[in-house]
Amino acid sequence: MRTHLPILSLPTAIAFAFTVFIAGCGSQPPPVAPPPPEVTISSPIERDITSYLEYTGSTAAFESVDIRPRVSGYVETISFAPRAKVKAGEVLFVIDPGPYKARMEQAEAALDAAKAALRIREIELDKYTRLGSKEVIAEFKLDETRAARDMAQAEVERAKANLDAAKLDLAFTEVKSPINGRVSRNLVDRGNLVGANENTLLANVVNDDPIYVYFNMSEIDLLTLIRRGLKKNGDADPQNESALVSVGLADESGYPHQGTLDYTDTKVDPSTGTIQVRAVLPNPSGLLVPGMYTRVRVPLETRSAILVPDIAVLTDQGGKYVLLCNEKNEVVLRRVRTGRLVKDLRVIEDGLTRKDKIIVSGLQRARPGGPVSPTFAAMESLKTALDQGDLSTN
Repeated sequence: MRTHLPILSLPTAIAFAFTVFIAGCGSQPPPVAPPPPEVTISSPIERDITSYLEYTGSTAAFESVDIRPRVSGYVETISFAPRAKVKAGEVLFVIDPGPYKARMEQAEAALDAAKAALRIREIELDKYTRLGSKEVIAEFKLDETRAARDMAQAEVERAKANLDAAKLDLAFTEVKSPINGRVSRNLVDRGNLVGANENTLLANVVNDDPIYVYFNMSEIDLLTLIRRGLKKNGDADPQNESALVSVGLADESGYPHQGTLDYTDTKVDPSTGTIQVRAVLPNPSGLLVPGMYTRVRVPLETRSAILVPDIAVLTDQGGKYVLLCNEKNEVVLRRVRTGRLVKDLRVIEDGLTRKDKIIVSGLQRARPGGPVSPTFAAMESLKTALDQGDLSTN
């Protein structure tokens, strides 16, 4: 037996369908708000930092001597290897000593002859002096004999001087290094005539341990150092020989070579507005060679400063700012005045305190005034790296 469903009229069917639609829509839950973005926050670091003045300079030898002959002749011997270390008094070249040895022997013979002539004149003077006392000879004869004796004595002195000069010329045939240092290559070979009508350059000896570094300091920096010296010591002299200086070479990172200020010029060059300053550095390994380009850093002052990761410092048209997380876990924009970079940290001159919580990670998701889900990081690894490293400004 079939069961027949009742047939609804059209208005009743429409009303029923609308009721079902409304009931179905009311069963959906309301949309859920997204969770606050996750960010990492940390407190600024407070450390003592040193500010520096930085320059470019060049190295120069502590001592440098051109080796030239003091007598002429043919080079007989070369007694060194290029770039060898030599000591003061070490023989570098030997010039043919034969002619000078002969001249010395001639001078010795001339001295012997002059001494013999002097003895004869002294004998004559003694004889005529005895006869003069007995009034046997005239007074003028005695004076003549005395004068002849004096001339003979002068000839002896001249012969001695000639002998000394001959010995000196013979000694000069050995060309010696006047200083300790490193010798260049020989600029003449054996068999060459040197010192004849010209002052021939034979070689060069350079003492590069210690070594000088010259650089030019601006007038503004000079005034800064003078005022700082006045504040500390009451002394207007900008030169402080105990001041440390750090030097780095072209292929080095940082400033690994340490030295001290050695000299400050007595006047400022008015054409450039700079003054020349010199530092002296130990150079036992010989790494620093005269004429090298260097980077020079002079310490200015040490002070306490607030530092934050440089990546946390942002920039817009209004200047530099950082994003903070307040007690309600809301993002706050804070304007700051920045200083120099210390490794990966930025010095904050004004705008932050040690108690602030800055956002260091998740900056792209943080919006000023919006909520965040913060995770605090104490940056202990960063602190350790700073304590072990060089907290110096670039």
